Amino acid sequence: MKAFIYTSLVITSVVANGANADEFDVTSAHVDGCPANFFTHKAEVFDAVTLCATYKVPGQKLAYAANVTAQWLDNDQDGVIDEPALLDHLRRNQAVLVMSKSGFSDGAFDEMDIESRVGQDLSADETNPSNQRDASQEEIHHLIVNAGWQSLYPKLFSDQKRVNSALYQQWKVADELGYYQYDDPTCDSACKTIEFFYLTTASYLGSKADLFSDELSLKTREELTEKLPGVVAIMESKDYHYSTHMWPDGKYPHQQNIKIIGQ
Repeated sequence: MKAFIYTSLVITSVVANGANADEFDVTSAHVDGCPANFFTHKAEVFDAVTLCATYKVPGQKLAYAANVTAQWLDNDQDGVIDEPALLDHLRRNQAVLVMSKSGFSDGAFDEMDIESRVGQDLSADETNPSNQRDASQEEIHHLIVNAGWQSLYPKLFSDQKRVNSALYQQWKVADELGYYQYDDPTCDSACKTIEFFYLTTASYLGSKADLFSDELSLKTREELTEKLPGVVAIMESKDYHYSTHMWPDGKYPHQQNIKIIGQ
């Protein structure tokens, strides 16, 4: 997980090393509704999450990320968002995923109007690559949790210490029992809570590629249920519909819920 940068809401960042300046130059070919005028194409998923891409992001990478977004929201893939109440919160928080080829420069972030949005960044290089782990599922999950679930049910999903949500408490339990260790000094308790939720979701849904490290020692749904029943209870609650059906693979069958615009 990338280090957090706080605005009035939150967006995460990675600084591009040697990024070509022209990728972040303002262009008359920009699309509306994105946080800067160097984004040339975008996707809208369920009219609730916007994905904005520079011209150096291939269209198939943007489309793949949009499909992953749709699968997190419609995890049973029946064509309808699993938790309809999320839509209002995602829209209210103006959830946005910003995509570049290899990462954004500090200057590019300075150009973005993100003061009223909850955002996440993702590079094309780490989206469905052929030779390494696909990072799109993680970054998009973070976005949906931060812009949606935390806002909808803060007592259950908030990452803030002062709220002491059910999820935050489960992170503390896992940390104290040694099931989850995240040693990145740039990652505070909020960051660790969100990372913990992603990894436990990966364990529950069987994404081995996300469990290669020793950060989470519980690698299967069975181990998770036995050792951390509290986090499984959060996922399986009948009071709402969390993503418990399948791991997103970028092949969403209901394309009418995805709109691609530009380039």
